[in-house]
Amino acid sequence: MQRRLIAAIAAVILAGIGAVLLFNYVATADSRAMAGQDPVDVLVVTQAVKPGALASELVGSVEKRQIPRVAVVPGAITSLDQVAGKATTTSLQVGEQVIESRFAEPGTSADGDVQVPDDMQVVTIALEQQRTIGGTLSAGNKVAVYLTYDNKIQQILQNVTVVNTTEGMVTLALKPSDVQRVVLGLQSGQVWLAKEAKTQSGTTPLDAKQLIG
Repeated sequence: MQRRLIAAIAAVILAGIGAVLLFNYVATADSRAMAGQDPVDVLVVTQAVKPGALASELVGSVEKRQIPRVAVVPGAITSLDQVAGKATTTSLQVGEQVIESRFAEPGTSADGDVQVPDDMQVVTIALEQQRTIGGTLSAGNKVAVYLTYDNKIQQILQNVTVVNTTEGMVTLALKPSDVQRVVLGLQSGQVWLAKEAKTQSGTTPLDAKQLIG
């Protein structure tokens, strides 16, 4: 009887040890499998995101995860810093990787078109490359508009949205009164575009005579 009791106790102990070993094996299976697949970090959506959401608003809707390199989607990002200042052009669904191409300048759609408010007009102007930041402008960019006239220069508009660009042509979204200012400026002087600064500030007219000390 005593032998049977000892054998039963030993069987229970061995079964317990086996269960613990099995649990540990299963618990580390994912890590072991991942280790053999060259894992990399990517951002994954954890909460659905609507189109037009700023990257800064996605902090609680995405998280960094490790996945096998072969499963990484082209353009997947590892940090929201990579799309800072931009907004989503489409909805982002739970479980999908965060892709850089899903972001653009705020107000830009997935096909690159800029949404123009109903109370604004669009106007296209022809400018040489040196007056359009070397021809580097694209839809959604924000620019400041400068006007040179009678040997003077002044910033006349700020935070203007670029709707479209083609060779030598730039289309801007403006309020009707600002369209008048730009068109009149083209007739009376030269218009220059500058990439908008993060911190906007106005300017006062500068006379060419002031450049001579």
